[in-house]
Amino acid sequence: MTEWVDLTQPITEDTPVRPLHVGPTFEDHLTHEADDTWSTVVSIETHVGTHMDAPAHFYAGEDHRTIDQVTPAEMVAEGVVCDFTDKEPNSTISGEELRERTQRHDLGAGEYVVLDCGAEVADTDEYLLEYVSLDASAAEYLRDVEIACLATDALNVDQSGRSIAEHVVHHTLLSADVLIVEGLTGVGRVSPGRVDVVCTPLPYVGRDGSQVRFLARPQE
Repeated sequence: MTEWVDLTQPITEDTPVRPLHVGPTFEDHLTHEADDTWSTVVSIETHVGTHMDAPAHFYAGEDHRTIDQVTPAEMVAEGVVCDFTDKEPNSTISGEELRERTQRHDLGAGEYVVLDCGAEVADTDEYLLEYVSLDASAAEYLRDVEIACLATDALNVDQSGRSIAEHVVHHTLLSADVLIVEGLTGVGRVSPGRVDVVCTPLPYVGRDGSQVRFLARPQE
């Protein structure tokens, strides 16, 4: 059986964050020296590093799920990895491009679409501001296929510089109850094709998102 590959960013105080977001901090609460045990207070925004957006990230009200309402069936699923490392910085993926590459691997409803855009985690403009995103037609295609989750190695599925109102990919997917994972790393270690996925957000009750541990395993 093939091995699981961990596509999760390590979380440190140096984890790169996009504008408007806040980096994590760690503070010793108990220490071996003073208390004979070690415990840490962590302060982290829910949309830093490898994280999942619940529909409540953009939408209020009981009709839109919070992160604690993500189901086990959505955490352990199947999906497809698509290689878009040929795309230039600041470019977008169209619906036709996405349809062609996902259909190569028999994408079905309730599955994950995992995008390898060649992103390398770094505190640089290319990573934080010039990433590969999706256009409106790509979001509409994924909504219509009724996938469970879109996951990407970019820190945003929408184009850089857009206002929240202009985040058409977020609005299209989250309004249709499609989850979003951003900030994967090392997706190129998984060959394009069908995969098993484990993606586990923390159940922050009534909240908008969470860091996740994201594992992928190529199917034989």
